[in-house]
Amino acid sequence: MTYRRLESLAEFIYRNLTFAHHVALMGLEATGFAKGNMEALWIDPWEYREELERATLFLAERRMHVSIYNHQLCTVTPAVWPYCRQSISDWKNEYLPLCEGCAARTSCGGFFSFNVKGHVSRHLAPVMASVVPAVTPDGSPPAHIS
Repeated sequence: MTYRRLESLAEFIYRNLTFAHHVALMGLEATGFAKGNMEALWIDPWEYREELERATLFLAERRMHVSIYNHQLCTVTPAVWPYCRQSISDWKNEYLPLCEGCAARTSCGGFFSFNVKGHVSRHLAPVMASVVPAVTPDGSPPAHIS
């Protein structure tokens, strides 16, 4: 319902919430009232990946600490991978069998265990090693590169 306004939200945060220490852009967690309203709320993350990229990079370029939670790396643009966090607690984080051969799995957010059989992107696919970036925007190696 709000993905089209992500960049406007980022601009609002930057201009009006200058005291913000950390901005977390979060994917939907199917709990509470969200569970009963998934048909109205659910959107494949692939469909708003460009809006998410623009909002994330807008904040990052202005030196705001920004993170993306609850997304799988294969559903967002590689430009925002350095901002994606493994934010799902270990006890409720799972991966699909499709993820077994993914070169970025150790850095991927995974799935909420109660949502694995529910709403997941139609664009899930293992990331090939040749696609994994060698460095993050600040020049350091990504967490999944050893």
